[in-house]
Amino acid sequence: MNILDRIAAIRRETIKREGYTLGADVPGERTIPLASFGQNPFVICEIKRRSPSKGTISEISDPVKQASIYVKKGIRNISVLTEEDHFGGSLNDLMAVKNAFPHIAVLRKDFLLEKEDIDVSYRAGADAILLIAALLDQEKLKELYEYATSLNLSVLVEVHNREEIAKVRPIKPKITGINCRNLKTFKIDQTIPLSLKVFIDWDTKLVYESGVTSFNEAIIPFESGFSAILVGESVVRDPDLIEDLIQAEQRTGEANFWNRLYSRKTKKRPLVKICGITNEEDAREAVALGADILGFVMADSPRRAEASFIRAISELPVLKVAIVVTDNAEPNREVMSLLEKGYLHGVQFHGDESPRSLRSFSYPCYKALRLKDSADAEEIGRFPGPRVLVDAWTADAYGGTGKRIDDQAVKSAVEERPLWIAGGLSPENIRSVVELYKPELIDASSQLESSKGKKDHDKMKKFFAEITYENL
Repeated sequence: MNILDRIAAIRRETIKREGYTLGADVPGERTIPLASFGQNPFVICEIKRRSPSKGTISEISDPVKQASIYVKKGIRNISVLTEEDHFGGSLNDLMAVKNAFPHIAVLRKDFLLEKEDIDVSYRAGADAILLIAALLDQEKLKELYEYATSLNLSVLVEVHNREEIAKVRPIKPKITGINCRNLKTFKIDQTIPLSLKVFIDWDTKLVYESGVTSFNEAIIPFESGFSAILVGESVVRDPDLIEDLIQAEQRTGEANFWNRLYSRKTKKRPLVKICGITNEEDAREAVALGADILGFVMADSPRRAEASFIRAISELPVLKVAIVVTDNAEPNREVMSLLEKGYLHGVQFHGDESPRSLRSFSYPCYKALRLKDSADAEEIGRFPGPRVLVDAWTADAYGGTGKRIDDQAVKSAVEERPLWIAGGLSPENIRSVVELYKPELIDASSQLESSKGKKDHDKMKKFFAEITYENL
């Protein structure tokens, strides 16, 4: 039995013993007026004591005190977890918060199964409820949604995959959440909402749930067309993050690097980054062959790209990233200017940057991590953002060496996150790499060159021919 099914089964047993109020003294009628869920800023902060994946997050002896911290920092929408066995919550938490802050919209976050759950939620003072599509068949989902809306409750309907989107489509919920967390394994993948949102074809406010731990991660959903984010563990541990989340909400649009990248993802082959581009001829050839990202070295290197060249190819329909080597995630003014003006879409940090330094960076970015051995792969989970690019370690260079990563290190990296891999990838070895590791993204540079900074177009063509899955 997976985690989600286990939680639901335990909840059903608890209801048999204690009823739908779960032992709480819920009023027979609602006594507090409904507040509008979705007030600006549409940042939903959660009261959450623990989880199956993280264990104890915070004791939170006083949920009202926790809520007051959120409210003072400008939050107008609060999620209260009321599941007791796995999350340490209760309906008493919800009622206490709502009574203390009647003007704040309160979402009951729980594993609701029946109309009686909704009736209790309404009487307890919830302004909105969560319905998890994975828990309910289509008929039950429709029944609960319609009953909740008849009470003027807002409903956040949560999906995790395309099958659940199809299940939800007939009711066309006004608010749809896409969770980064797989509720069967409780693992996080921040790209899931980006990949799934294109299949939601009704008018709805999209909520990006889970996975946000920093300003840099918060800009991803808001720049990718989401209306809101729901953040739990991160704001419980660090309420000061709220200021960054509210600031990130101003970054609206559909231009985010991650959003554009995952709209290009296909089942036919891995995503491809061609790095070390220094001239227009190579750039155009890489794009014609199907490159998803062009990488421009903006550090001391024989492959260094000029800013004037990057500006000159602005019309090429491909994502463009700067490769920088720093120790504090602060690129030079030239790189920042190219980012500000849209000539570059993101940054690959390839130096000695710490996880902390990347968290506040104001543009899309990811870390390139050089691996000596399998133990180094444990560092991957410490860095913010959806992905980390793994490269080979050498003592005298930060990249572009043509050296392959140790196989055991790659296998360990796969256990941490979906694999983005660089380091010595060539037309001769890329087929075996793709077959063996099924990487999500492959990054090639020096092994596609005729000389440093100049690509060999025949090698590039052979490289792309080798990575199509149907040819493997």
